[in-house]
Amino acid sequence: MIVYGDREICIYPAQKIMRVLGKEYTLLIIGLLGNKEKSGFNEIARNVGNPRPNLLSKRLKELEEAGLVSRRVIPGIPVNTEYSLTEKGKKLRDLLIPVFEWIESVQNIQDLKNKA
Repeated sequence: MIVYGDREICIYPAQKIMRVLGKEYTLLIIGLLGNKEKSGFNEIARNVGNPRPNLLSKRLKELEEAGLVSRRVIPGIPVNTEYSLTEKGKKLRDLLIPVFEWIESVQNIQDLKNKA
């Protein structure tokens, strides 16, 4: 239970999604996928730091199963796959932006301290 003001928020039902969100690359994928309407696998890989392809595939599948990312296969030679955030994923990304901003500000302060 999280107490926030005069409210109590039960987080027990959120444990499954919290496990997914806590995994390496997950928040980066959500953050960066929202920069464009849709992105291909290789573009996502480049933007999140080139993780091992099997790890990136696993994260994208987990996000798809969680309803945060949609996957569209485009037939052709070669077959292409496009990924995009679902409405649920876009809402989560919007909620994460202040967290990303906070991380950036803390990192900037840390960088200044390290230079001193």
